[in-house]
Amino acid sequence: MKSYALNLYLHTKRTVRRKLLRSLQPCQEMVPLMSQSLDRRLNLIETVKLKLHLLVCDWCCRYLRQIGLIRNIIRDVSDHEDDNQTAGLSSKARERIGRSLQDTVSERDQ
Repeated sequence: MKSYALNLYLHTKRTVRRKLLRSLQPCQEMVPLMSQSLDRRLNLIETVKLKLHLLVCDWCCRYLRQIGLIRNIIRDVSDHEDDNQTAGLSSKARERIGRSLQDTVSERDQ
Protein backbone atom coordinates (compact mmCIF):
# COMPACT_ATOMS: atom_id res chain seq x y z
CA MET A 1 0.00 0.00 0.00
CA LYS A 2 2.84 2.40 0.85
CA SER A 3 4.48 1.79 -2.50
CA TYR A 4 1.28 2.57 -4.39
CA ALA A 5 0.70 5.76 -2.41
CA LEU A 6 4.30 6.87 -2.90
CA ASN A 7 4.17 6.20 -6.65
CA LEU A 8 0.88 8.07 -6.91
CA TYR A 9 2.32 11.03 -5.01
CA LEU A 10 5.48 11.14 -7.15
CA HIS A 11 3.50 10.86 -10.38
CA THR A 12 1.13 13.64 -9.31
CA LYS A 13 4.01 15.86 -8.23
CA ARG A 14 5.82 15.33 -11.53
CA THR A 15 2.65 16.04 -13.54
CA VAL A 16 1.88 19.24 -11.64
CA ARG A 17 5.48 20.45 -12.06
CA ARG A 18 5.40 19.83 -15.82
CA LYS A 19 2.08 21.63 -16.25
CA LEU A 20 3.24 24.57 -14.16
CA LEU A 21 6.52 24.80 -16.04
CA ARG A 22 4.69 24.86 -19.37
CA SER A 23 2.28 27.55 -18.19
CA LEU A 24 4.86 29.83 -16.55
CA GLN A 25 7.24 32.21 -18.26
CA PRO A 26 10.27 30.57 -19.89
CA CYS A 27 13.69 30.59 -18.27
CA GLN A 28 15.00 33.15 -20.75
CA GLU A 29 12.52 35.68 -19.42
CA MET A 30 13.23 34.83 -15.79
CA VAL A 31 17.03 35.14 -15.91
CA PRO A 32 17.02 38.98 -16.04
CA LEU A 33 14.53 39.00 -13.18
CA MET A 34 16.83 36.77 -11.11
CA SER A 35 19.74 39.14 -11.71
CA GLN A 36 17.59 42.13 -10.78
CA SER A 37 16.47 40.39 -7.60
CA LEU A 38 20.04 40.59 -6.33
CA ASP A 39 20.20 44.34 -6.94
CA ARG A 40 16.75 45.58 -6.02
CA ARG A 41 13.60 44.60 -4.23
CA LEU A 42 11.14 43.01 -6.64
CA ASN A 43 7.51 44.08 -6.65
CA LEU A 44 4.82 41.60 -5.63
CA ILE A 45 4.01 40.36 -9.14
CA GLU A 46 7.69 39.87 -10.02
CA THR A 47 8.29 38.04 -6.74
CA VAL A 48 5.36 35.67 -7.28
CA LYS A 49 6.43 34.93 -10.88
CA LEU A 50 10.00 34.24 -9.79
CA LYS A 51 9.03 32.08 -6.81
CA LEU A 52 6.62 29.99 -8.89
CA HIS A 53 9.23 29.51 -11.58
CA LEU A 54 11.89 28.53 -9.05
CA LEU A 55 9.45 26.09 -7.49
CA VAL A 56 9.37 24.03 -10.68
CA CYS A 57 12.70 24.79 -12.43
CA ASP A 58 15.81 23.19 -10.95
CA TRP A 59 18.07 24.82 -13.56
CA CYS A 60 17.05 28.32 -12.57
CA CYS A 61 17.43 27.48 -8.87
CA ARG A 62 21.02 26.45 -9.54
CA TYR A 63 21.63 29.54 -11.66
CA LEU A 64 20.30 31.85 -8.95
CA ARG A 65 22.52 30.19 -6.33
CA GLN A 66 25.53 30.48 -8.65
CA ILE A 67 25.08 34.17 -9.43
CA GLY A 68 24.50 34.85 -5.74
CA LEU A 69 27.72 33.02 -4.89
CA ILE A 70 29.68 34.90 -7.54
CA ARG A 71 28.27 38.19 -6.29
CA ASN A 72 29.26 37.39 -2.70
CA ILE A 73 32.76 36.36 -3.74
CA ILE A 74 33.23 39.58 -5.69
CA ARG A 75 31.90 41.60 -2.76
CA ASP A 76 34.27 39.80 -0.34
CA VAL A 77 37.26 40.34 -2.61
CA SER A 78 36.49 44.03 -3.07
CA ASP A 79 35.99 44.44 0.70
CA HIS A 80 39.43 42.94 1.37
CA GLU A 81 41.31 45.13 -1.07
CA ASP A 82 43.63 47.58 0.63
CA ASP A 83 46.71 49.69 -0.01
CA ASN A 84 46.42 49.96 -3.80
CA GLN A 85 46.30 46.20 -4.26
CA THR A 86 43.86 45.34 -6.96
CA ALA A 87 42.30 41.95 -7.19
CA GLY A 88 41.24 41.00 -10.64
CA LEU A 89 41.49 38.55 -13.45
CA SER A 90 43.94 38.74 -16.27
CA SER A 91 42.52 39.44 -19.70
CA LYS A 92 43.24 35.83 -20.73
CA ALA A 93 41.29 34.51 -17.74
CA ARG A 94 38.37 36.80 -18.57
CA GLU A 95 38.36 35.55 -22.16
CA ARG A 96 38.40 31.90 -21.00
CA ILE A 97 35.49 32.52 -18.65
CA GLY A 98 33.56 34.35 -21.35
CA ARG A 99 34.08 31.51 -23.83
CA SER A 100 33.05 28.96 -21.23
CA LEU A 101 29.86 30.87 -20.43
CA GLN A 102 29.01 31.19 -24.13
CA ASP A 103 29.61 27.46 -24.65
CA THR A 104 27.36 26.65 -21.69
CA VAL A 105 24.56 28.85 -23.00
CA SER A 106 24.93 27.36 -26.49
CA GLU A 107 24.76 23.80 -25.12
CA ARG A 108 21.69 24.61 -23.03
CA ASP A 109 19.86 26.17 -25.98
CA GLN A 110 20.40 23.10 -28.17
